[in-house]
Amino acid sequence: MIWSDGAVLDAEDVAFSLTLGRDDPALDKTGRWADGLITGVEVIDPLTLRIDLSRPDTTLEWYLEQAHIVPEHIWRDVEDKITFQNATPVGSGPITEVQGVQGNQIEVCRNPHYDKAAEGLPYLDCIRFRQYSDNSQIQPALMAGEIDWGANFIADIDRTYVARDPDNHRYWYPPNDLINLYVNTTIAPFDELRVRRAMSMALDREMIVDLAGYGYPTVATRATGLGDYFEAWFNDAIDAQFSQYVTYDPDAANALLDEAGLLDINGDGRRQLPDGTPVAFGIQVVSGWTDWVQTAQMITANLADVGITATARPVDWSLYDAALKQGSYQASMSWSLAAADPIQTYNDYFHPDRVGQSWHAGHGMAAPELGALIYDYGQTTDEAARRAILDRLMTFTCENMSFIPLFSNPTWYQYNTSRIGGWPTAEDGDVQPVFYSIGRKLIVFERLYQK
Repeated sequence: MIWSDGAVLDAEDVAFSLTLGRDDPALDKTGRWADGLITGVEVIDPLTLRIDLSRPDTTLEWYLEQAHIVPEHIWRDVEDKITFQNATPVGSGPITEVQGVQGNQIEVCRNPHYDKAAEGLPYLDCIRFRQYSDNSQIQPALMAGEIDWGANFIADIDRTYVARDPDNHRYWYPPNDLINLYVNTTIAPFDELRVRRAMSMALDREMIVDLAGYGYPTVATRATGLGDYFEAWFNDAIDAQFSQYVTYDPDAANALLDEAGLLDINGDGRRQLPDGTPVAFGIQVVSGWTDWVQTAQMITANLADVGITATARPVDWSLYDAALKQGSYQASMSWSLAAADPIQTYNDYFHPDRVGQSWHAGHGMAAPELGALIYDYGQTTDEAARRAILDRLMTFTCENMSFIPLFSNPTWYQYNTSRIGGWPTAEDGDVQPVFYSIGRKLIVFERLYQK
């Protein structure tokens, strides 16, 4: 293979890229250096390398896919790789050549050295990426036909998008990640299980999905931390055992809060901690994510009905990102990992080595014994043994209400066929059309052609 600047791409580049995670935890995209699985990487020949492991593991390949392979001849002399601007990027994919940057738009064109060029790939010469500040800007751009591939929540899409051009404006919303309300279980009142359960039971998920999500997400009816994307792994018995805690029941929520000692001491309709401190906190959500902002606002209304004061706090992405990874939030809406296997989702939730690295492990529930279960999963290929481990992780999640499931998100995917063909569809959907996933985006892009 050849990099886009003509340099050879070989095992040295792969080894260099993988060992970045050994030298800097912030670059450990696989998470396999942090947990001690990978102990070394050695180049055998230009096309072969060996990865040394500290223990047997049958799941490593699922995590290696997350690693970014970069050209060693560019990156080896970069001292601060986190802040490196990479003004003239070099890659190996189908489009690598930045042809123009103007305002909120960047145009990236065909890689002259793409390894599938002999097959005529890519079919498209260039892609224009446009930046929008929020969903309210994206929707009119889609309606006007300015965007060929959309990846955002669009309100009332059949009326606002499809109806504008029924022959060409399409969408397909296959299952994606689970959206949770993460609470910091290291601080009051979230350190009390009855409070977490009460908060969950206070939420009218049906109304949230119908009003904030226009009915596109699916109400979370399981407390396991797994959404519809992982339907094949559901355990109906576990789900039934804990279903009460994800069922709207404000009376039961009030009773649990009373039991936990969160009472309305002064009669103002708002509960206080036993020491008299008002129960009040903010729910972080990204500014401009209109459906999530409205969801957070509806959550605050539901919680107010049981005497809990919460406030929706839209923030910039940088603040949101840092708070989740550092576990410095009170409450925050975020997604879960949708991956090849649910063990990766639980790894992201509960492995102690993911704390500080993942958006989803800062809630205070990560623990060595959970990491050990995840290790055990990787050391067997026996399906019954794996099922038993997943059931234990599901049960732990339910018993502890580690976070509060809200709804299963769809994969937001809109496409315009007036200029471009080859889009994956519900009838021909062997790839999840996730724009932010490098691998899946590549599969989609290689199929696209100009009409």
